[in-house]
Amino acid sequence: MGTHLPKDKLGPIIVILLALLLPVVIHNPYWRHFMVMTGIFVISASALNLLLGYAGQLNLGHGAFFGVGAYGTALLMVKAGFPFWGALPTSCIFTALLGIVTGIPTLRTRGHYFPIATLCLGLAIYYVIARWDDFTGGPRGISGVPRPEPIPIPFLGAVSFESTLACYYLVVVLAVAVLCIISALVKYISGRRLIAIRGNEMLAKSLGINTMREKVICFSISTVFAGLAGGLYAGYMGTLMAENAHFLVSFEVLLFVMIGGVGTIAGPLFGVAIVYYLIQSLHALDEFRLITLGIILILCIRYMPFGIMGILRLLNSRLKSKKGV
Repeated sequence: MGTHLPKDKLGPIIVILLALLLPVVIHNPYWRHFMVMTGIFVISASALNLLLGYAGQLNLGHGAFFGVGAYGTALLMVKAGFPFWGALPTSCIFTALLGIVTGIPTLRTRGHYFPIATLCLGLAIYYVIARWDDFTGGPRGISGVPRPEPIPIPFLGAVSFESTLACYYLVVVLAVAVLCIISALVKYISGRRLIAIRGNEMLAKSLGINTMREKVICFSISTVFAGLAGGLYAGYMGTLMAENAHFLVSFEVLLFVMIGGVGTIAGPLFGVAIVYYLIQSLHALDEFRLITLGIILILCIRYMPFGIMGILRLLNSRLKSKKGV
């Protein structure tokens, strides 16, 4: 008897194969750069989606944690002489600790107060980065961040990351790992407890769930992945500005999640691929770009409350119902 691949496994395998094969047919430097940035923001958007989509907590300071991961990695490499493979995990650990320290007081707030608290936190982190000239470079930022060091692989030699293609495959591997971790967390570890908290926190608490502990753990994991995305960004771009930790980064990542589909594993992939391209296309509008993005978000909330994944699920259910008839 032949074995059949479960349908829920087929989609992710196809997406991974497409991601691995894309550089074979795409040789344009701009589009390869676009693919690298897409992978980095998929990690960041998935981190926010974990907190918003499953725990129901909107972190408007998400961009600040992205910036902390980026600046932490860059400063450790440029000023402390760390290799990238030491700077990246160290920066992620620091971001996690910052997430725990800031999450404990902010997560005690409820309703709209948590987003407001995280917004204020994010602005505070941004202004520290933007004004601390001696340490972060202030408005000048940091330049000259080296690419990741080559990785020796037995029988194949060392893999260098000087090329955009090599950086792309590095980002793809880490993005797949992050998505697998989030999927396992949601399905097998604490996903049901998080969903219960999102639905009714008081009821979840009455059922014996330690809601504060679950939210803090979820918040810290989300910040770790945001820091990971920021560290990859620093190692790839080589230059950082304070704007990389600005509130607008949080807004853009929120757009990725909302348009892709909140509370779905695949949603951030679709959201980043579409919205990031749109953001790049709207750069010529300057200050009107934010107005345009705001209108898009309002229209999405009004006409696509469940994002692209919601539309795909609706079409799938209608096709199944027609087949049943």
